Amino acid sequence: MSKEKCLGLSLVFFGLSGGCWIGYHLIGASVNKEGFLVELFALIPLGWFFLLLGLVAGSAYLWISKKS
Repeated sequence: MSKEKCLGLSLVFFGLSGGCWIGYHLIGASVNKEGFLVELFALIPLGWFFLLLGLVAGSAYLWISKKS
């Protein structure tokens, strides 16, 4: 994989992670009439997952650029 692909993937994954976190905070959480919490919980683990992928792709970029 080339340096540019690793850097591009890293930036995309960091952007997706930030989008998940911002979306979660913008949508927010509420309690309905029955007392149940209503929130988009799936955005939290997705944000962490994309952050991890961004860190892996960023590390690969640094490793490849250090070799050459």
